Amino acid sequence: MATDRPTAPPTGPSSSLRTAGNALRDATRRVLSRRFRVVLLVRDAYERMTAHSSVLSAVWNDLRTMLRLLLRWASRSYRQVSWTPLVIIVGALVYFVTPLDAIPDTLGAIGFVDDVTVISTAVQSVRDELQQFRAWEQNALPQ
Repeated sequence: MATDRPTAPPTGPSSSLRTAGNALRDATRRVLSRRFRVVLLVRDAYERMTAHSSVLSAVWNDLRTMLRLLLRWASRSYRQVSWTPLVIIVGALVYFVTPLDAIPDTLGAIGFVDDVTVISTAVQSVRDELQQFRAWEQNALPQ
């Protein structure tokens, strides 16, 4: 006799990664749905960045550029960025500021390997957008 018992959701590493990925995607959507949330994310990222500057030196300049781009986008002074790069940047920053990481930050410098990797990957994906933004900054901001 067969039973129609509901099956338990899958467990294990792939299930955990899927759940984490869904949570990251949802958080990114929430942040981008309100400009003030973008500003709060940038604030949190700046605080985390300055508190751990020594381990973030490899991505320091690009991370700062991403934060400036988001602030200019949130203030509507920079509109030349498309949606996909915004999602990539915000997703990377949400991962960066979230205390739950693949490698716990409590392990010191080694705990930031995953954060640096996520930020580096995001930078590589949006390199052209960052260059365009830097060029815009040079022309738009008073010297």
